[in-house]
Amino acid sequence: MIIATAGHVDHGKTHLLQALTGTNADRLPEEQKRGLTIDLGYAFMPYLSATTQQQETLGFIDVPGHEKFLSNMLAGVGTAHHAMLIVAGDEGMMAQSYEHLAILRFPPPPPPHWRWIA
Repeated sequence: MIIATAGHVDHGKTHLLQALTGTNADRLPEEQKRGLTIDLGYAFMPYLSATTQQQETLGFIDVPGHEKFLSNMLAGVGTAHHAMLIVAGDEGMMAQSYEHLAILRFPPPPPPHWRWIA
C-alpha cells in the first residue's frame, strides 16, 4: 500500500514520516540545508497484516508542501493509494492545506475495466 503525505509547507510531513519509519525522506543536500522538501521522498515501514498474518510493507511518498513545487506534489499523490493530510496544530489549515485537500478530493478516473453505458 502506498500512502502520500499532503499539506502546507512546514507542517511536519517529513518529521511525521521520520517518526513513523526512522527514515528522513529529505535526501537531497539542498533539502537538508534548507529544511524544505523539494522533490519526492520515500520511506517504508514493515507491519504485520491482520488479514494474512504476513509481514507487509507500507510505502510512503513525502511530497513538497511549498506552492513552487506543486508539480512534484501532483506527481507524488497521483500514484498513491491513500493520502494523509498533515495540518500543524498550532497553525491550522493554511493555503497549501486547502490546495492539497482540493487535489486529494478530485475524483480519480475510473478503472480501465469499467464500461460506460450510454
